[in-house]
Amino acid sequence: GPNRTDIGLHDFTGGNTFVPDIISQFFPDEVDAAQLSDAKARAISMLEKAATLTLTPEDFGMTVRVTNETGHKLPSGYPEGRRIWLNVRAYDALDQPVFESGAYDFSTGELTHDDHAKVYEIHPGLSPGLASALGLEPGKSFHFVLNDTIYMDNRIPPRGATAAELASVQSPTVDYVYADGQHWDDTEYHLPTSAESVFVTLYYQTTSKEYVEFLRDENTTNSAGQNLYDAWVAQGRGAPEVMAQAGLEINVTSSVSEGDPGQTHTFGLSQNRPNPFNPSTTILFSVGQRAPVSLSVYDVSGRRIRVLVDEVKEAGEYSAVWDGRDERGNAASSGIYFIRYTGGGREFWRKAALLK
Repeated sequence: GPNRTDIGLHDFTGGNTFVPDIISQFFPDEVDAAQLSDAKARAISMLEKAATLTLTPEDFGMTVRVTNETGHKLPSGYPEGRRIWLNVRAYDALDQPVFESGAYDFSTGELTHDDHAKVYEIHPGLSPGLASALGLEPGKSFHFVLNDTIYMDNRIPPRGATAAELASVQSPTVDYVYADGQHWDDTEYHLPTSAESVFVTLYYQTTSKEYVEFLRDENTTNSAGQNLYDAWVAQGRGAPEVMAQAGLEINVTSSVSEGDPGQTHTFGLSQNRPNPFNPSTTILFSVGQRAPVSLSVYDVSGRRIRVLVDEVKEAGEYSAVWDGRDERGNAASSGIYFIRYTGGGREFWRKAALLK
């Protein structure tokens, strides 16, 4: 046969860069430290190939696109503490910071969940029925063995994936929307007018502070939970790895810092909060200039069940509350709903989960 120079390498190295650092503490006589170090290096190399960043300047700031370059969801693997997120920093003409989103404190292991933060992860949990039977609270949970539902999964699908295919392998997108075949995600960042440059980092973390603290606190039978926590602290608190970085010069013309008397606005729709919700949720939306706007709720079949706003509004920030009822005042059933906002010739969608 022909000589091949493009043969792929199937390597079973995943993205875990935390366990190779601690495993020798627990099994010092059973592991090869050099091989563990090599395994970590391969994991970092894989993470650096797993995603690409694209920054597009906008009049309000910029749009950041994260493209999944893997053959599975990004991130993949054991779900509880595993996540990737965008750290966005903007600077003025004197290189002074004027904006940051997704800040991470390496000294404490804490990730700041600000209003702009984009974190890709999966949130398993307990359904109301099972939680009631177990005498526990329903909702998001780190109890891997007990969890029977998914409350949120916004991990980016691989190339070619459809919603039906993801559902067929029991890995649907939950509380987020990706079109069939979409293997990227776009996030808009509305930045102060003083911002002239931005720098974006996509981070990957194997084990979060919240997860390792859960394991420590829930283990009451022996010291394994505390031992893991101590190893986590000793080895840099599971410090995140850099997957990709990009910078951009910008010229912001239609958005300024919150509280600025000269503030201008753009059309936009924020994710409803709380989400999931019961019995009501608040929806924030913005109007860029005086215009007719519409805010409505649709069920999964595409049927409009409630109009929340349908009027002309001046430029500004607004909120609306959906009480979980349809136009006739009947309580909607538990499930997924879509919030549609139109204004200024633009259309926005958000997914909301009503949980009873």
